[in-house]
Amino acid sequence: MAEYRRQFLSEARQRVLHQLISGWKRRGSSLLQIGLNAGFSPEFFWEAGFDVTALDRSPACLAAAREQTGPRVEYVCGSPAHLPFDDGSFDYAVLVHHGLGPKNGGAARLEEALRVSARGIIVMEWNSFSLAGVPRSPHAHWTAPEDEACSACEEPPRGVKPWELYSMVRRACPGRPMVFVSALLLGESTWPDGAPGVMASLRRTAAPLNLAPLPVPVGALLGLRVDWAAVPLTPIGMLKNAAVSLCAPAKGAREQVMGSVCPCEAEKGPRLRQTKKGKSKS
Repeated sequence: MAEYRRQFLSEARQRVLHQLISGWKRRGSSLLQIGLNAGFSPEFFWEAGFDVTALDRSPACLAAAREQTGPRVEYVCGSPAHLPFDDGSFDYAVLVHHGLGPKNGGAARLEEALRVSARGIIVMEWNSFSLAGVPRSPHAHWTAPEDEACSACEEPPRGVKPWELYSMVRRACPGRPMVFVSALLLGESTWPDGAPGVMASLRRTAAPLNLAPLPVPVGALLGLRVDWAAVPLTPIGMLKNAAVSLCAPAKGAREQVMGSVCPCEAEKGPRLRQTKKGKSKS
């Protein structure tokens, strides 16, 4: 049952993220996922077309995620409040389930994400002002030996209030375009968990409503996108962005993983990112 619920919540995250990244240029763009919280794999962003780096302060989570994704994702061990990257090192950054708030260092993590991204960021959180509140079941950790577990893996899930998150982001980057998307509109008792019976049938019936991305911050799963410039939300605008992405040259790192490096890219070699203290890998 727990695995069934994790898959359901993973699908909800993917639908919210698909809605948020729909206008972003993906091919040839770099993305930093800050945090592996709730067991959310950075492979989602790689499959969407980004060149992905993931950062977490838990070596156990990094090792488990690396085992799952292999060389498709680059992993770095570090603190979200002190990212070991230069300004604008990535096109985009995504903060995953940090429980950003005014009293837990949320402003520092947000400012760091804004600093290292050159085009935009996404913040994904649990909405404490939803019908479900902060769900009891979503905090699925990466599978790791008990002797390798750390305090970072054992932290309980934290929720945020949408207006507090909005105010924090607006103070950090005034005037930037912002978009809210949420999912899981109904209470946690309506989420399917794979159990048999009549109630299970009712939960499956409610699943499409829970999984539907909503343009208002009312669902238990909350996503907020901030862009440095306006992103077209119309279907025509998305098609134009998609056309530009298809014409953009692919990065060598991604092409090497996929097994098809063109001669021009092979001569250039892999791109090296410069960090303040040198490139660090876990």
